Amino acid sequence: MRTDGPLARVHDGLAWLVRVTEHLSAALIVFVVLCNAAQIFCRYVLVWPLGFTDETMRFAMIWVTFLAGSGLVFRREHMATALFDHPRFAAIHRLVQAIVMISIASFAAVMTWNGWSLALRNATQLSPSAQIPMIFPYIALPVGGALVVVYALWLLFVPSAPLVADDEEDAAY
Repeated sequence: MRTDGPLARVHDGLAWLVRVTEHLSAALIVFVVLCNAAQIFCRYVLVWPLGFTDETMRFAMIWVTFLAGSGLVFRREHMATALFDHPRFAAIHRLVQAIVMISIASFAAVMTWNGWSLALRNATQLSPSAQIPMIFPYIALPVGGALVVVYALWLLFVPSAPLVADDEEDAAY
């Protein structure tokens, strides 16, 4: 943000968190690509398929979905947040944006609450092939949901918050 107030510091902290989760999502996508390449190589060249790669790729993509998806809400790039971008009257636009943010935050809060109990119920279970504790894929629901709640509430109460620039070049435009 342009000013140096407490809202600017909160916004900058949230923008930093978005960048961290997006970088983590990118790293997970690289991991999925490497797992897939290893699976193809082992299956068709070594004729010895790896049994754990399908599960690990699936679990990594679950995390990518919830981490990167939460950042879309903060950047206002989520489909629902851009649905009514250009209504005729500004008051209607603000009202629709508030309803959208309340809806997103409500759904994410329910997802966080139920996802947490689901993750705890599956904490001792292991995945069949990779033997990964099932709390790891299930905990993505409450983590991603909590991030979405925070971002949606931020945009609800500070609707004039600037968009997050990807880097310094984007900030100049």
